Amino acid sequence: MRNWVCRRGSRQRSTAIDGPCGTKAMSVEQIYWQADDPAEAEQEKAPDRTDIAVIGAGYTGLSVALHLARAGRHVVVFEAGGIGAGCSSRNGGMVGPSFHKLGSAGLIARYGEAKTLTIMREGIHALDYFEDFVAENALECDLQMRGRFRGARTVADYDAMGRETDWLSRNIGLPVAMVPRAEQSQEIGSTFYRGGAVYQRDGGIHPRKLLVALAQAARAAGVKIVAHCPVSAMRRDGTETTLQTAQGAVTATQVVVATNAYADARTPAMHRRIVAIQTAAVATEALSPQLMDSLTPKKRMFGETGRVFMWFRPSPDGRRFIFGGRIGRPGGAVDAQRKAFARSVQRVFPQLPDVQFTHVWSGNVAYTPDHSPHVGFEDGVWLAGGYCGSGVTRSIYFGMKLARKILQEKGSDTAFDDLPFHPVPFKPFSGRAASLMTRWYAHLDARDLRRDHNAG
Repeated sequence: MRNWVCRRGSRQRSTAIDGPCGTKAMSVEQIYWQADDPAEAEQEKAPDRTDIAVIGAGYTGLSVALHLARAGRHVVVFEAGGIGAGCSSRNGGMVGPSFHKLGSAGLIARYGEAKTLTIMREGIHALDYFEDFVAENALECDLQMRGRFRGARTVADYDAMGRETDWLSRNIGLPVAMVPRAEQSQEIGSTFYRGGAVYQRDGGIHPRKLLVALAQAARAAGVKIVAHCPVSAMRRDGTETTLQTAQGAVTATQVVVATNAYADARTPAMHRRIVAIQTAAVATEALSPQLMDSLTPKKRMFGETGRVFMWFRPSPDGRRFIFGGRIGRPGGAVDAQRKAFARSVQRVFPQLPDVQFTHVWSGNVAYTPDHSPHVGFEDGVWLAGGYCGSGVTRSIYFGMKLARKILQEKGSDTAFDDLPFHPVPFKPFSGRAASLMTRWYAHLDARDLRRDHNAG
């Protein structure tokens, strides 16, 4: 996802209230992707015993379950809420190589150039695999690889972006092109940015459709998905683990924890290792075709520089815009969230002064102390997660890699295997610290914008 937006729980019913210009605005949280969601399958009964128990029915959990089932293993997936109730049906639906948050310079400073190249190339491998996986399994998810324009907020950002894109092009062959400010109108209907870059290998999906298609494929392979059945405890006894669930005790030979940003004390191996950061998203009312064409001439995905940035994209049907990020106070009052996004949107698109947001939702993104995703065996269970806001391609790819590790098959290795997955220091205070850092970063971003503006 780029920039995942996710919150555990079922879709809420909303009451429409009169908004400006005679439109209707939602007074409570509502998720755009689930507006026309098909009903879930009938509740399944958990067995007493299984080869492998997977906790979390999102992209990662369903991906690993599918591959294990196709290899002949008996797999049961447990989900505390509805299928994909967290990130996997609420993210922004943006796909790409998902390069590391530290960038090439940060990675080289920490790991050296050789390791940096393997980490960056892993992102290309993940995207290649994702595209092939969707095609080979005929997953209907509105995959549209139309590229992404990333805008530079300041001249300094544009210069830094040029250095990074040059490195990516030279060292891993990424198709990317810098776009000077004088030419950016060909990419975006905004004069806010100081130029930017077009990443040709990026694109978009409908995240809920991908989730539903993946669940259908897993069930067809023999996976049992037990929704609305939280796992409350686990106890390892020799070669087996007993899980206490809402339907009783279940014994498994292997356990996979795929709870990511929604890990808690019930899945401590993951919970100890990630920081859950709240983000939010909104979807506009349907806009005219002419307005949509002016805002996004090439129907691209969009991002921007900054420590606290906004991502945005046209909906798969091309009728709306969806915006997301750490904007306002995610998880707070919906009306306040709507106003916060209105300010951020008008910063980029002043031609949308009265736009209505018909859907507003918020949720969690899983970050790690080293800004890296991780996959492997920790504290007696298999883990994959910590996608740091870029999880669509990674989760599907890591699910495959984790299944191969469990099966002890060739081709299970990743560039992240030798990166230690350390617990988060001072974990009880991590949420508060993340909130304070977000405010500080937003202050620094505003300062940089003022300096750039004053410099002319």
